[in-house]
Amino acid sequence: MKLCKSPYIIYAVVMLVLIAASRLALSRPYLGVIAAVVFLYIPIALLFVKKQVPGVYGISKKGFGKSIARSLLAAIILFPLYIAGFYVYMRYVYNLRLSFPTAGFIRQPQTLLFVLNMLLMVAIPEEIFYRGYVQSELHKCDKRTINLFGVKAGMSFLMVNVLFAAGHLIVLPDIARLAVFFPGLVFSWLRERDDNIAGSVVFHWLSDVLSFFLFALLR
Repeated sequence: MKLCKSPYIIYAVVMLVLIAASRLALSRPYLGVIAAVVFLYIPIALLFVKKQVPGVYGISKKGFGKSIARSLLAAIILFPLYIAGFYVYMRYVYNLRLSFPTAGFIRQPQTLLFVLNMLLMVAIPEEIFYRGYVQSELHKCDKRTINLFGVKAGMSFLMVNVLFAAGHLIVLPDIARLAVFFPGLVFSWLRERDDNIAGSVVFHWLSDVLSFFLFALLR
C-alpha cells in the first residue's frame, strides 16, 4: 500500500484541533459539538475545493436503500453475539447483571435526546469523515486484493480503523475506547458494499444506542 499523505495530514490537523479544544477545559458536550462540526465540514470543504461531487465520499442516492437494508441485516446477525459477549464479560469479570428496561426509562426525554444525539452528532459526522473521506482517499493508494464477502479489501481497511480507534483515544483517553476498531471494520465493509455511507451511518448509530442501553441496564 502506497503512502497517501493527504488523509493523514488532514487527520492530524483534526486531532490537533480536538486536542486543543480538550486542553481548553471544555466540557464534554462542547467538545462533542466541535468534533461533529470538524468531522462534518472538513470533507465538505475538501469536496468544494476539489470540485468533486459528494458521491466520491459515498454520499449519494445510489445504493442508499440497499445500504440501509444491509446494515439492518448486519445488526440482526451481529448484535445478539455482542449482547451475549457483553453479558458474559460483565457477569463473570465485574459480577454485574443486565436488568430489564422499563417503559419509563425508554420514554425519558433524556434517553430520546441521547438517541437522537448519537445519530446527528456522532454517527453521521464520524462516518462522513472516516468512512467517507479518509477511507475513500486511502483506497486510492491501496491495491485491495482481498475479497471480503463481496468487497475488495486491503490495508486501507485496517488503517482507517486504526485512525478511527486512535481518534477516540486521543479525544477522551481511555484504553477501552480502542475497542471501536472492531465495529469500525463492519462500518468500513458496509460503506464499500454499496458504495454508500448510509449503511455505515445506521449501523454505527445502532451500535452506539445498543451500547448505551446495555451499560445503562447494568446492575
